[in-house]
Amino acid sequence: MRVILTGGGTGGHLYPALAIAEEIRKQAPCELLFIGTRRGLEASVVPGLGIPFRTVWIGGLKRGRVAANLAFPLKMAVSLGQALFLCARFRPDAAVGTGGYVSWPVITAASMLGCYTAVQEQNEKPGLVTRLLGRRADAVHLSFESSSRFFRNRGRLHVSGNPTRPETEKPRTEAAYRLFGLTPDRFTILVFGGSQGSRSLNEALSAIAPALVRRTNGQILWATGPRWHESLKPAAEALAGRAAVLPYLSDMGSAYAVADLVVCRSGAGAVAEIARLGKPAVFVPFPGAADGHQEANAAVLAAAGAARMVREGEGFAGRLEAEILDLAADRETRLSIGRKALAFGRPEAARTIARQIIEGASCRK
Repeated sequence: MRVILTGGGTGGHLYPALAIAEEIRKQAPCELLFIGTRRGLEASVVPGLGIPFRTVWIGGLKRGRVAANLAFPLKMAVSLGQALFLCARFRPDAAVGTGGYVSWPVITAASMLGCYTAVQEQNEKPGLVTRLLGRRADAVHLSFESSSRFFRNRGRLHVSGNPTRPETEKPRTEAAYRLFGLTPDRFTILVFGGSQGSRSLNEALSAIAPALVRRTNGQILWATGPRWHESLKPAAEALAGRAAVLPYLSDMGSAYAVADLVVCRSGAGAVAEIARLGKPAVFVPFPGAADGHQEANAAVLAAAGAARMVREGEGFAGRLEAEILDLAADRETRLSIGRKALAFGRPEAARTIARQIIEGASCRK
């Protein structure tokens, strides 16, 4: 079987594609080709995994910058031509897109050539590319049941979940605490703002961290993001050994394992991981996320009692502190939130999507 994968620009689009690729490899003899862009994250990650990599010209729209978008129609046309050439040369049985603008020309080209096509959407509110491709693709894999309202042809929809990394599932051990220099018998709050960190979340935590560790008799595992790590060292030192403050977390499995409560952004990947693990969480949606994706993700779980959500804005630090303290003091509520979060977790997502792609492509032959 020959399979084209596409998607990228960010890890949120790239890593689900790689998880699906790995499962396809496990389930069937196959030859893979990844098509991305030169500037996306995929250009630096995919070649190192031994997957052949090709690029097309397309890039994302620049929001609010009319002049910068004048060449976008030309990029779309040229990229579609490039994708048609790559698909015709590779002769795929299936093509899978996981979002990002690069998915449009590749999946469109594969469909034009009669190939079985599938798209996978990570967010509750599907992106423009997924909504466009949903009219053409043979299958649309969703992460949330509620996302189906954005599509007319319900017969193509599958609520398969968002593929997550199995290495996020690790047991809570003393070794995990030692890894971060933390104490096993303290209430542990894990805070992170995505791979690059979050300025507003860091500023709020700097203000409320002393009260949090004092009133919970706890400790904080705090991933600041590389950009803000140095400037936050004084705040960390003021916590007198009650915090592990790192620029990033390379071992998310151990970080989740020691966490009694997670405070983080509500990107699709983080939401899927937390749901898979059944961790109680306070989501702080990034207000600048395209089309309000992060708030939509968090709102689904919050409405079901499977998470709490705190929006940025006036009084943000105080509202966040109150929410954390409330959950820290109520173990039964935390356990209830975790159980309800598990209902949204789909650890078999990558396996399910891969199996359906293989079956769909086989039926097309």
